[in-house]
Amino acid sequence: MSSLSVALSSAWLIAQCLLTYEALIVSLVLLAPLLQVFVWFYVFKILERVIIKKLLGDQHLNPLDSVWLPQGNNLLYITSVLSFESEGSFDELVNQFRQAILERMVEARKANGKLLYPRFRCYIRPGLFQYFFREDRSFDIENHVLKWEGEVPQSKDELAGIVSKLSNEPLPDGRSLWRFVCIPTNFGNNDFILLFRISHALADGISFMKFLTYQFPDKVVPQKETRTSSSTGKALLVAKAVLMGPFSIMKRCLAKADQSLLHGPDLSGVKKFIWTEAFDLQLVKDIKSATFTTVNDVLMSCVTMALRRYFQRKGVKNPVDLTASIPVDVRAPSKDLPCDNQFTFIFPKMATATEGLVEQLNETQARMNEMKATGESFVTASLLSSTQELCPQFLSSKFNVLLADKASCVFSNVPGPQHILRVRGRRMKYLVFFPPHKDHLGVGLSVFSYAGQVFFGVQGDVSVLPDPEIIAEEFGNALNEMAQCVLHSNE
Repeated sequence: MSSLSVALSSAWLIAQCLLTYEALIVSLVLLAPLLQVFVWFYVFKILERVIIKKLLGDQHLNPLDSVWLPQGNNLLYITSVLSFESEGSFDELVNQFRQAILERMVEARKANGKLLYPRFRCYIRPGLFQYFFREDRSFDIENHVLKWEGEVPQSKDELAGIVSKLSNEPLPDGRSLWRFVCIPTNFGNNDFILLFRISHALADGISFMKFLTYQFPDKVVPQKETRTSSSTGKALLVAKAVLMGPFSIMKRCLAKADQSLLHGPDLSGVKKFIWTEAFDLQLVKDIKSATFTTVNDVLMSCVTMALRRYFQRKGVKNPVDLTASIPVDVRAPSKDLPCDNQFTFIFPKMATATEGLVEQLNETQARMNEMKATGESFVTASLLSSTQELCPQFLSSKFNVLLADKASCVFSNVPGPQHILRVRGRRMKYLVFFPPHKDHLGVGLSVFSYAGQVFFGVQGDVSVLPDPEIIAEEFGNALNEMAQCVLHSNE
């Protein structure tokens, strides 16, 4: 593309953004009487917070927490499966891990003596205009760390069936919305399994990763921190977000929702979970270096190819591109151990219409680079926060549906601990997690790296994805074929 074409394209984009601002200002002037309603609603929320905090000590949910309150049959729980070496009796292991969770999570304290994770002793209750955390004064760790009382799984498939069964059950009201279930196994090395379920309203995946890395292990091993944008680069993205914000929101709201096998049919609320064996993270890094891409580009391309092949195995010869909902952390760099939600979403198009592993990888990289340069994550974060703060729940929830319903799946890639972790002397062998999917989304895809290994998890509402094992299988096929194509083609 010539420099003139680029200049004209940029000028037209800026003109569209300015015209959208002009339309927004005119709309605000015309709707000024109605806007007073939202202002008064916000004033009443602030008054309620102050009064409740002073009289009862309850803390309100922040805007990005309240987005993740349960919605009918959609519980919106983060589900994680942690596998540990098993030595000694099962009851002894349960008691040891129960005590570790009590000491390192529930009763952990900061240097000033305050609880590190106060939310884990609180349940969520409704107020007049919002929701609050209230301390559970009858808190008992045995209500939150349980033993599996059913049949011992004899295979990984049976274990996945237990995870699916438990993950469809709501946690009890009046207690903090998290639970560990200790599951023995009778296959392989008879590993000890911890199934951890937590309401997304309590914390996000980054909070859990920080806890897992820096608080839960017997010994904290220094980790290489992921590089973040420089202050100058971040300021540029914020400036782009301010300029393009209204225009981006308008485009997102007016965009057509995906229509495919994986998006459109009514959801049942019943989910099925599956995960792969470990893949070598160094293999992914070698592909990244050979193709001048990133680890995330390679993994997302493998996920995209797995989806393409899923459609083809279902009889769709030429799948169209799908929209993904990808969580992005918006926290400022900090050494604190968070316990909240501080993330938002971007909505890139996955290149499921592109044939060829290398071609699709290059297309994925181009799309992700373009998305990173837009500042869309700041726009979405501001939008979600403002709608949650200024609008009653029945209005904000409808807007959230409008925003999220365009996508076919949630895709989350979380870099985990780089070194082996031990809890009560037991080595953690692997971890997989499954992010919840909101509203009409029925597919969740997740990648987690740990100690030089990569694990891929798939969860699907059975009405749209009754066979998530196909996507998991095709992910492995795509990664191995990409390695063969990129790393061995010249041998």
